[in-house]
Amino acid sequence: MFQLEDHLRECTLPKTPVTEVWPGVVIGNEEMARDRDKLKEMEITHILNAAAPNKNLKFLLGMASEKDLLGTVNTGSRYYRGLHITYCGLPSSYRRCFDISKYFLPAVKFIDKALRSPTSKVLIHCTQGLSHSATLFLAYLMICHDMMVEEAFDHIIKVRCIRPYFGHLRQLAFLNADLVQQRKLKLQGQKKKQIGQKLKMF
Repeated sequence: MFQLEDHLRECTLPKTPVTEVWPGVVIGNEEMARDRDKLKEMEITHILNAAAPNKNLKFLLGMASEKDLLGTVNTGSRYYRGLHITYCGLPSSYRRCFDISKYFLPAVKFIDKALRSPTSKVLIHCTQGLSHSATLFLAYLMICHDMMVEEAFDHIIKVRCIRPYFGHLRQLAFLNADLVQQRKLKLQGQKKKQIGQKLKMF
């Protein structure tokens, strides 16, 4: 994790509102997410809000305070009405102890499903486009493209400045360990199957 932090410091790219980080995928900030004209110009078809407010009872009753909405981007599918955009909002918190890993699979499934169409373009955003959104996209690269965590980071920081929280780095490191173990077990299973097939030949 400390190596990942050091790696991030090597990135000298300036902070920008939006960056294409993968074919059909851009990471952006709140400014980008709220700019309906820009979204239309960029032909965005899917939005993953990695900083959606927690829709608890106070929110649903219209009693949410500024403190409740701090660090969130309160848009939702209604905000994008008329733009033909598929929206997904994942509630988050800017507390450093927040466990973002529970949203790895929902985010990955949303991105993966969107990219099955060659005409889709996905915007992944949070308030600044530096932490939550980047963390979820890193998880996508690791799960769907078999990248090690270091490889995924290398890919993104070549094109965009990102600053995941230390807690997010730890959760990505755990994901990396789980994926490595799964791949080892898969390889062991394939080897056993190959040995079994060879034995059947005798």
